[in-house]
Amino acid sequence: MGAPTGTGNQGRTLDRALDVLECLERARGPLRLSEIARESDLHLATTQRTVNQLVRRGYIQQDGLGYSLGPVILSLAHAFVVNDRLSTVATPILTELSASTGLTSSLFVRSGLERILVARVDGVDPLRYQFPIGRRVPLDLGGGKVLLAHGDDAELDGYLADLPDARLADGRVQTPDDLRAELDRIRETGYHLAESERELGALSLTRPVPGHDGGAAAAINLVTTTETTAPEELLALLPEISRAAGAIGARI
Repeated sequence: MGAPTGTGNQGRTLDRALDVLECLERARGPLRLSEIARESDLHLATTQRTVNQLVRRGYIQQDGLGYSLGPVILSLAHAFVVNDRLSTVATPILTELSASTGLTSSLFVRSGLERILVARVDGVDPLRYQFPIGRRVPLDLGGGKVLLAHGDDAELDGYLADLPDARLADGRVQTPDDLRAELDRIRETGYHLAESERELGALSLTRPVPGHDGGAAAAINLVTTTETTAPEELLALLPEISRAAGAIGARI
């Protein structure tokens, strides 16, 4: 009986550490210990022990404002970029895509009910707002809809059942029924053209990167603004982004 109990305790300790790290990763600034405990749904004493261990290992750092992620996290991110096959394969293809279109190109992967930016190549005129590499955003806005559309049907039903209405950046209200209809259209057409959904004035065209199982291994997109590009001009670049998506898919 002792071994299973020990294994369970180790698992809970690991879960707590990951909960704390994810809490700080999502925060926009340093957090106090009580805030970490509340956001991680942990007792204050448990949070203190967990945080102390992570501080000793360099995963968390502390200053006068509170706790934030430590420098070890940056080394882990660097190791991912160097060793991740998808990022390695995609970067030169994104470079060619941005060179031919003049626009910023990006690659996203799915993580649960969110997407994470793993690679980006700037266009001729870099955007004023640069979406940070590694940042998580929900799947129900912008290019994330392409990844959501290629997910499991049962999972999608559960996701939409619990999803509240969302107000887009331009003021439009997106209901779960609206989203389902849009996902059906994405499945039919194979792309999503998003205008002012997550950021006002942002315009993006997203395609899935085909995976070995027939699903979407990632999503590739071109990003511009409504100030410089009309939606029909961006949509005219669909053949180029489709070729790039196919090239990445063939190499992973």
